[in-house]
Amino acid sequence: MRHLLLFSLIAAIVAVGAVAYQFMPRGGRPPEIARQQGVTAPPVRSIPMRPSDAGNPNPAPSGGGGAKTPDVLGDVSKTLDELRTRDTADSAAGPALNPTQVNALRAQAERRHARPVTRMTFALEPGTTVPQQVYLHPLPPELASLSQPSDPLGFCQVGDRFVLVGTVSRRIVAVSKG
Repeated sequence: MRHLLLFSLIAAIVAVGAVAYQFMPRGGRPPEIARQQGVTAPPVRSIPMRPSDAGNPNPAPSGGGGAKTPDVLGDVSKTLDELRTRDTADSAAGPALNPTQVNALRAQAERRHARPVTRMTFALEPGTTVPQQVYLHPLPPELASLSQPSDPLGFCQVGDRFVLVGTVSRRIVAVSKG
């Protein structure tokens, strides 16, 4: 009876370890260790519910009894449209990758044994946010001039294309022609 209990306890521990391994980011370290080493997350941007709330972060509730009900859905869609246009203006065309830079990325991917992203849930366009589950490899030294100090670049491989991504903002900067 004790052996059966001990065996089931060991099996449960192994199962929990296997599940935890699946959720660990590619790169070998759990996110807690990365945070302790000084890696900061990108800032979270809140979306105001009404354009009138954009200037006031803590709006006071209206106390009027006969006030007209605001068109919340219309206001939210306008706000989202404004954010989309601002984001696309912010993410203007990034650096163009020439064939020598693509070859340097290809050599770095071979050195690091980079596996291409297979399950892609994002568009391959500059300005698109890449999910946290996608591991970003460091750029080769030849391409260090493309990075900015505030948002250093990493890369991932999607099929035969290489994607340059800001490691802090997780936004796509450039996509190689494939």
